[in-house]
Amino acid sequence: MSFSDDEIGNNMNQNQNNSSTITDELTLQIANMLRNSLRIQQTQSNLENLSICFKLNKDNYPLWATLMKKAIGGRGKKSHLTGIPPAPEEIEPTYEKWEQTDQIVFTWIIQNIEISLINNVSQFPTAKALWEGLATTYGSGTDQIQIYDLHRKANTQKQENDTLEDFWNKLQAIWMVIDRKQTNPMKCSDDIVTFNKIKQEQRLYQFLRGIDENLKSSEEIF
Repeated sequence: MSFSDDEIGNNMNQNQNNSSTITDELTLQIANMLRNSLRIQQTQSNLENLSICFKLNKDNYPLWATLMKKAIGGRGKKSHLTGIPPAPEEIEPTYEKWEQTDQIVFTWIIQNIEISLINNVSQFPTAKALWEGLATTYGSGTDQIQIYDLHRKANTQKQENDTLEDFWNKLQAIWMVIDRKQTNPMKCSDDIVTFNKIKQEQRLYQFLRGIDENLKSSEEIF
């Protein structure tokens, strides 16, 4: 069977067109894959990192809290600080996704705290609890409600799964904030010594009251 020059030319053009169509489709698929991959990477980056211009220390809480709230709100996660709307119940199908996002917000806050303070606050269970704990601990002034909350927190601390050293360090962190907000009121040197001695005895009782019942009669605590 023989083909005319026109038929051969048409077949070649058709093959070229088919090849061009396949190449265009493959190029489009690759472009979409790259675009989706970039979108996923950007989303993951947005979820994993949030940084403001400085980290929280013991003296800059008001400005830090304002900037952090705006930054987290800008990511659409303000509800994890305010609790409005509230978190879903653990039995609800949306809880797992909410918990994952809450852990991300928790990490954002921790990323913007001075390393020396992180050990004092990392035990909070949710981002909202951490946020409120920071407000109580590092909020400005010597508000009596804040001082009351700190004393209540110290009195209700329990050892649970902590070692004795870790439990003692947790209490020490709270006591340090109390001392900063509620300074020794005594003027006479003898009275200052007496006041500090009574305070240390009371803190020892707080420590003993919070340790595991199985250890209270053990020499390990001494």
